[in-house]
Amino acid sequence: MSSGGVAGKGGASGGNTGTGGAGTGGIGAGGIGTGGRSPALDAGVDLSHIDGSSLDSGPVDAPLVPDARVDVPVVDGAAGGRNTCVGPASAALANAGLPTGYCAWTWASGLTNPRGIMRNANGDLLVVEQNAGRITLLYDDNGNGVSDTNERVTLTTTSGLNHGIAMQGGYLYASSESTVYRWPYTGGRQALGTPQTVVSGLPTGGHSTRTLLFDGQGRLYVAIGSGSNVDSDSSRARIIRYAATALAGGATYAQGEVFAEGMRNEVGITVDSQGRVWGVENGRDDLNRADLGGDIHNDNPAEELNLFATSGRFYGYPYCWSEFLLPAGVGMGPGTQWVDPQFTGDGTHTDAWCRDTANVVPPVLSMQAHSAPLDIKFYGGGAFPADMTGRAIISFHGSWDRTAATGYKVVSVPFGANGMPSGDPVPLLEYSGAGDTGSGWPHRPVGIDTGVDGRLFVSSDASGIIIAIGYKGG
Repeated sequence: MSSGGVAGKGGASGGNTGTGGAGTGGIGAGGIGTGGRSPALDAGVDLSHIDGSSLDSGPVDAPLVPDARVDVPVVDGAAGGRNTCVGPASAALANAGLPTGYCAWTWASGLTNPRGIMRNANGDLLVVEQNAGRITLLYDDNGNGVSDTNERVTLTTTSGLNHGIAMQGGYLYASSESTVYRWPYTGGRQALGTPQTVVSGLPTGGHSTRTLLFDGQGRLYVAIGSGSNVDSDSSRARIIRYAATALAGGATYAQGEVFAEGMRNEVGITVDSQGRVWGVENGRDDLNRADLGGDIHNDNPAEELNLFATSGRFYGYPYCWSEFLLPAGVGMGPGTQWVDPQFTGDGTHTDAWCRDTANVVPPVLSMQAHSAPLDIKFYGGGAFPADMTGRAIISFHGSWDRTAATGYKVVSVPFGANGMPSGDPVPLLEYSGAGDTGSGWPHRPVGIDTGVDGRLFVSSDASGIIIAIGYKGG
């Protein structure tokens, strides 16, 4: 099989538009799979180096709060809080599988490959429209529960903008494959002017998204994916960090600090309430290792949830990969590190080398191969039941090379009082039919953010819409 397919993980493709009734009942078929927790959590692997107390950056004054965003007070309780199912019946999302009490509807439509999204301080939603190189602001001033086609403003059209978006310190940031730009921005609806280049010379080719994130100290993180399915080294697969003081005068790729390395394509990155950086990684395609069962690509390597507690650590790619599910009698459990077949016999990399946590930081959670996670946010409360507060919400863009297809959904990951995952992903929004996708499910989730009332917004590049997820109690 070809070792290509890089674009397939992040690209917008597939899905035939279908019709049907709005599904608001129980969770649909085709779940995530079981046993996704890393053996690092279950089998005694030393994770002391990723305890939150060892965060290298020192005290963090506050978690990430983009430019004075003001959220409503948390009102959720044991039976849920406010009713945020405010969309019209005509906009109900067809064939949507949801837990009891939840709803989903098309909040905005007619967009061009919507990818990264972010809410501003006024409650408006900003979206990067890939292929159009455009940032569009969406709002709902007439209060009908959707953003109509006349309730949107083009903030900028800048060549190459394709995914990344962030706000910090009175500026709006967005990225192309090679460049990070910014514009003065305080939440208005006026078109932006000429952008300032703040980071230039990012490597091009291969995975093209450059996700952006700011921490509580105003430092900029830029996630860069690999140049191919399996690179010859890890020099492309990185998260680069820039001090806040480096942005005003402009910086180059080479001037950035290598915050983390060895992640094939860490498209989704976020900061939790403790100031810790987390990310979700897309694993390699077409994995075949004769001694482990030959073609094992359907369920391996695992997609990863990673915690970046100490800067400068190495996370395995391209030399090592994480097990999700191997044949009985062969596998050692989800999250186990194995050497990639392309490096077997190179004199350095072995299974034992990959399992040495002095060399490789294992994932905190292993997820179904080829689900293609593209965003992660921690839910802060406000609308959903109390047990959702503090969970990680992850978008699964969906597979292109797996039989049967997997992903095409939004999931939540429960977290315990220790600030670590306490269970496997649980579907929040998925196809209500058999399997994970079908002719009535044209959606491929990408970006995630939370509305001022606690509802979730999710972009789908394949169907060109923004989906709203609310809760009506029960």
